[in-house]
Amino acid sequence: MKEWISVKEAAVLTNRSRRAIYEWIEDKKLAMIRDDRNRMLVLAKAAVRLSHEIRPGRPRGKPTRRP
Repeated sequence: MKEWISVKEAAVLTNRSRRAIYEWIEDKKLAMIRDDRNRMLVLAKAAVRLSHEIRPGRPRGKPTRRP
C-alpha cells in the first residue's frame, strides 16, 4: 500500500464518500499534503484508522447543508 494516497483512493479504501474525507481534512483529523500537481494526498494508514474510529453518517447537531 502507498503511504500517501489521493482523496478518491482514500474514499474507496475506507468505504466513505470523498466529502467525508474532505471533512476529516477540514476538521484536522486527517493529515494532508499537496503533490507536484497540487492534488491533495492523505496518509493511507491514518484514513483507515479514522474510518474505524468514526461512525458513518452525519454527526448529531451538524446541519445537513453547508452555508
